[in-house]
Amino acid sequence: MQTLKKLYRSQYSGENVITKLTLQNAEWNPETELVPNSVFNTHTTTQAIAIGNGESRIGFDLQYITNHKAGFGGADRLQSYGCNALYRDWSPDFLIATGDDMVKEIATSGYCDQGIVYVNGGYILDYPGKFYLIPQNVYYDAGSLAAYMACFDGHKKVFLLGYDSYHGLGVQNNIYKGTNAYPPEDEKQHHAYFTLTLKHVMEVYNDVEFVRIMPTAQWWWPDEILSLPNVRTLDMRSFVLEADLG
Repeated sequence: MQTLKKLYRSQYSGENVITKLTLQNAEWNPETELVPNSVFNTHTTTQAIAIGNGESRIGFDLQYITNHKAGFGGADRLQSYGCNALYRDWSPDFLIATGDDMVKEIATSGYCDQGIVYVNGGYILDYPGKFYLIPQNVYYDAGSLAAYMACFDGHKKVFLLGYDSYHGLGVQNNIYKGTNAYPPEDEKQHHAYFTLTLKHVMEVYNDVEFVRIMPTAQWWWPDEILSLPNVRTLDMRSFVLEADLG
């Protein structure tokens, strides 16, 4: 698993991405290209929401987030970081895309003309002018990356909505079934890895409070995540009250 550094956008100017590897004298020599930071999120608020596509968010109206204007001057507005196929139904402030098929779909959909979409370095080169580089170029699942990007932008409270897949049980719980799906024999392995990457994000950004939103506050989650001191769970109604939605 790639290791994250505790970086913030205020410290970030961009980074080099490997564009080519050449074998010379039994050694691989990389050629790189600088991808500068081209996103300046100067309106970071006190809190953000990362939106996965788990079935637990069915029935929650995302327009509450669209219309959210909490705090003086919108200081407590929920900036939104969405995952993959979410763009089909709703436009977050920032979208994270992973997987060849999903990235290609978004690149050819026209969505990149109206929204900021983060991808890994290889896709930046494959689809020039379409996407923005995920800082540190980490190859995690979209949910972990959405939580990471919210932290990277400086938010100190991150709500997690639709985060159903971090259980290692080998069950595809996704509103968009078939999207970025893994073969059944690989599903359990991938969900276990997702748990590790999300936990790593939470440990690196240990000064951020992560609040998972589920139908009930007792909804199961792996002990290795729930045992972290900066993680808690809220039911939907408590979330609406705490985030000042409505």
